[in-house]
Amino acid sequence: MTTDAFAGQRYFEDVALGDEFVENQQPTTEHVLEFLASGQGPSGGGPGGGRFSDASEAKRQGLERPIVPGTMSTAMITRIVTDWMGPLGRIVSLDVSFRRPVLHNDALRCLAVVTDAGDDALEAGGPAIVRLDLALENDRGERPVQGTAEVELPRRT
Repeated sequence: MTTDAFAGQRYFEDVALGDEFVENQQPTTEHVLEFLASGQGPSGGGPGGGRFSDASEAKRQGLERPIVPGTMSTAMITRIVTDWMGPLGRIVSLDVSFRRPVLHNDALRCLAVVTDAGDDALEAGGPAIVRLDLALENDRGERPVQGTAEVELPRRT
């Protein structure tokens, strides 16, 4: 089953192996510049900053166009987890791997797939841990950012 992630509460009992959740995002140059200006990414003028904000500098460095900072890509992949789990969920771990750059204006599908719903959690008092495979997939079919997350969800009872 594939559904859009939603802003609501997800409970452990609602989760099934193989469930897939998708959000679409498109980081534009304007989004990247706002992110850089917020102080959360590398500075526009600092080391490597040009490849994040300047088309000619990106081309000089062998890139097709400016790239999205890794911290911003991580924020996008984290967002699908937090949107999916809801306000009472808790991220236990998050691991992200950068395979290639995310380019400005890439149409991205942010994916989360349930890969384990912790049989251990069925024991009384055990944590309700769900494991997810994560990816940012661009319109060229590439997955420049991939990862995994472990999330603790509340139970209905």
